[in-house]
Amino acid sequence: MKKFALFISVASLLFTNNLALAGEYGAKCLHIVSGKMQGCIIMVSTRQNSLEMNFRSDKYQNDNLRLRGNKIIEISSGEHAQKRTKETIGASLVLGPIGALVGLFGKEKRTQFAIEYVDNQNKTNIALIDIKTKDSEPLIQDLESLTGLKIRTTENPQ
Repeated sequence: MKKFALFISVASLLFTNNLALAGEYGAKCLHIVSGKMQGCIIMVSTRQNSLEMNFRSDKYQNDNLRLRGNKIIEISSGEHAQKRTKETIGASLVLGPIGALVGLFGKEKRTQFAIEYVDNQNKTNIALIDIKTKDSEPLIQDLESLTGLKIRTTENPQ
């Protein structure tokens, strides 16, 4: 009986640690080429040191994104995310998609994250995630754990 109790204790610790090492979230991600938000799955893994954004639609599979944690240079949320998104990609989008972004940020009960990263050509790019506010706290914890960065907000501009 003692061996069984020991096994259960060790197994529960290992299982709990694995949960803390990876999170998966349903969200909407900005598809840069179309300028529209599309359904996606966000996976954050501290074990693999990565953030993955995988579009749900087969049509956008070539635009999935996998980032190493050390390539992420800033994460912002709320109005700060809106500002950083416009600054980073605003010049490359036509007014229609920018108008859609403004409408996106006006929604209640959703939280947006702008994730700035350095790509393989050493250029700064941005990924935009829109997630239900009730699901945002675990994502915040996973992103901060992955990158060591604090999420920038209007209240916490750092």
